[in-house]
Amino acid sequence: MPLRRLKDMYLLQDGVRFLMVDDEGSTLICRVSHEALRDQADRLHFVATDDAIFEEYRELIEDIASEAFDAGGPLDHQGRILVTSEAMARATRSA
Repeated sequence: MPLRRLKDMYLLQDGVRFLMVDDEGSTLICRVSHEALRDQADRLHFVATDDAIFEEYRELIEDIASEAFDAGGPLDHQGRILVTSEAMARATRSA
């Protein structure tokens, strides 16, 4: 079941935390790690802050979060859907 963006707002803390919603209306907290953002920027020679990297690749990050939700993870230590550096690298290579 694909997720979609709940709000445009997000929180910068150990990467970026953002909200998505499933088809049933349940809110899910997602997180892309600081390392995943930095690695993505390095791969594409993009120099920016975490929030600028997130904004630039937000659609990709949200797609990966939706895929992680459908697959049952990965989750971080607090149960949030986690977008990893590895998942971003795979998605970037296949794009």
